Amino acid sequence: MPKKIDPMDKIKVQCPCGGATEKITTEWKGIPVRGWKCVKCGEEILHPLDAEKAMIIAMAIKNKELSVKIRKVGKSLTMTIPSKLVKYAELQEGTIANWGINSKKELVVEIVG
Repeated sequence: MPKKIDPMDKIKVQCPCGGATEKITTEWKGIPVRGWKCVKCGEEILHPLDAEKAMIIAMAIKNKELSVKIRKVGKSLTMTIPSKLVKYAELQEGTIANWGINSKKELVVEIVG
């Protein structure tokens, strides 16, 4: 699947202080977002599309909408991915993901394609 082109990627953003900005990836409430950082004053400006997605995920976390039950299917255990995460990560059927383990209580899923 070809990567979507975001018109915001081509926009040069100028800080309110008048300084130039450079593209960055930062976090808002633990959620990665793209943005720009002023080289003059250090102000960070979030990418509007990423900020909107991050707000949706943050609200879903707050409202416990991302909790899922582990179910048994055959001899394996499975979890469903909540629709808000599907939309946020732009997942679709057939997407490949790798599991990782940080600890017994923290599993990591990496989307690879």
